[in-house]
Amino acid sequence: DYGTNEAEQYFDELWKPENSVKITEDAVFKRELIEVLTRATLLAEVTPYEAFAFVLKTYLELHKPVSLKEYVFQLLEAKGYRKYKYQIDAVAQALSIIEQNGGVIISDVVGLGKSIIAGMVAKCLNKRGIIICPPALVGGLSNGEWTGWEKYKRDFELHDWEIRSVGLESLRSTLNLVQNEKDYEVIIVDEAHRFRNQDTEAYEILSNICRDKIVILLTATPFNNTPADIFSMLKLFIVPGKSNLTLSNNLDDKFRQYSHVFKRLSNIKKNHNSSDRKKRESALVDYKTLFGSDKIDLKKVTERAKYLSRDIRNVISQVTIRRNRIDLKNDPEYSKEIYELSEVKDPIEAFFELTPEQSAFYDRVIKEFFGEGGRFTGAIYRPYIYEAGKIDLPEDKLGEEENREALMQKNLYDFMRRLLVKRFESSFGAFEQSIKNFRSITEKVQQFIKNSGGKYILDRKLIDQIYELDEDEIAEKLEEFAERLTTGVRSRHDKIYDVNEFAEKDKFLSHIQNDLELFEYILRELKRLKLVDNDPKLARLSKDLAQIMKTRDRTNEPARKVVIFSEYTDTVKYVEEYLEKKFPGQLISVKGDISKGKAIEVISNFDTTYKNQSNKYQILLATDKMSEGFNLNRAGAVINLDIPWNPTRV
Repeated sequence: DYGTNEAEQYFDELWKPENSVKITEDAVFKRELIEVLTRATLLAEVTPYEAFAFVLKTYLELHKPVSLKEYVFQLLEAKGYRKYKYQIDAVAQALSIIEQNGGVIISDVVGLGKSIIAGMVAKCLNKRGIIICPPALVGGLSNGEWTGWEKYKRDFELHDWEIRSVGLESLRSTLNLVQNEKDYEVIIVDEAHRFRNQDTEAYEILSNICRDKIVILLTATPFNNTPADIFSMLKLFIVPGKSNLTLSNNLDDKFRQYSHVFKRLSNIKKNHNSSDRKKRESALVDYKTLFGSDKIDLKKVTERAKYLSRDIRNVISQVTIRRNRIDLKNDPEYSKEIYELSEVKDPIEAFFELTPEQSAFYDRVIKEFFGEGGRFTGAIYRPYIYEAGKIDLPEDKLGEEENREALMQKNLYDFMRRLLVKRFESSFGAFEQSIKNFRSITEKVQQFIKNSGGKYILDRKLIDQIYELDEDEIAEKLEEFAERLTTGVRSRHDKIYDVNEFAEKDKFLSHIQNDLELFEYILRELKRLKLVDNDPKLARLSKDLAQIMKTRDRTNEPARKVVIFSEYTDTVKYVEEYLEKKFPGQLISVKGDISKGKAIEVISNFDTTYKNQSNKYQILLATDKMSEGFNLNRAGAVINLDIPWNPTRV
């Protein structure tokens, strides 16, 4: 502590005007200093020429020719694959990207052979690896033929590779494997968009599996909901703070900016015209922040969204291989070899007619019953607001855990509300079954509260799972949870509430009863209006289906097969019963997990590349279980039963 006074006095003396050194006051020295700063330091400006040269250098490095080993071509021919130049070029590009970045996203649209490209890349790398894929794509031996990844593993002679499914237990086992055996150097993840949410346990395990490995991600839909989706996948092989995909080398900051802008743009488009004043005000605040104006112009919002999309694409294109059919047809080389690709026509809307009374009920379900602020309270999914006594709880007034609990329960309630609306739009049969399921769950909860003397249990793990399970799986988990309440089996994830201590106990109990009465009313109306027994949507489907199956674009075209798709198992079950009567013996359906036998039946009837062709079935009715890893190119049309809430599934 000696000398501080003297040092301070010396410092102050130096800062006196008469003792200061002239720097910027001298015009010549000022100019030279600025020149040094802008050319020879971290503050140096990038000239247009330098930027162009850097982009060109990066492009050439990514596309520099990589000589593929001759035995890869020999393998293709020996195993009966056609040698497409667009696939060969993709392999060369993928190897170059891997060399630069340690991983690649192969994102060609469905049907262009992502698995074949990945198999060739794996063979060229000449390293040991693991393939992680959905259970239906693992494949196996059936009727003397190998299917799925088991087939590709043999075709490309990846004999020392492992194939694992994406389930949690399988992922844990795979992590244990790579931690104990260090010679696994490559990870292929098929349908990688399943891991778009980095807040799930499955993603965390996969991230650990991929650490310090070469990662090959396969997905036709890398961008699903938000910029965070693609960022989650990038982080499986790129260290965000050390990325060379951006000039700043900081991918984290870049995607944080993307997410910030995307969130505001989404809020503006969604809520600029909301009936909720707070939401309209929120949209206006976001618009002011982005555009500096009080008057919302949706054209500007759309243009900004397009600019954001282009910017993201420019970043990810350095590690992504993405071609569609139009790209191939417009390429002078590729167009010579893809003449067999089908032409995808624009979708055609098919309308069905409701009676005035049915139409009025339809509107009530969408708006009055399950719309925002509708009659459905969903009390059993958000007990916290009744315990606390307020619906709109300010975040700054809650602790971190309380805030998380309130937010998660609100999300669960919104999810259930939307689920019922989507089921209603999908089919009246699926909606009826969902209402019955919701009624059953609510009755069991109500009875449990009575029998337990005022206790209520909510499974916190179930709430977490709404971010990683699909809607059918969530519905099943809810039923399992309600059944568990009746058996007395407890879980360590259970949150126990004492309803007697709720600030709004009476409202909580009355809202549960109100929901039950709403469900009963809806079921009565469905029966009275005959929406299930004489479903006008199914009548229109049957009419269009018969017409499509008769259609011929060319005289030599075979009978047209049709794929009918729905997101919901309940809809598939409901439609299957109806169509089986209209088209007896012509229908095959896939509702849940696909057995090897069922997979063979499907591909023998709908995949042109399968050796043992069959013509037993003309109609395939399925959920999106069929969307992963199956070629259905003998079909000439696709019918989507649902409104495309999620274009990725479609």
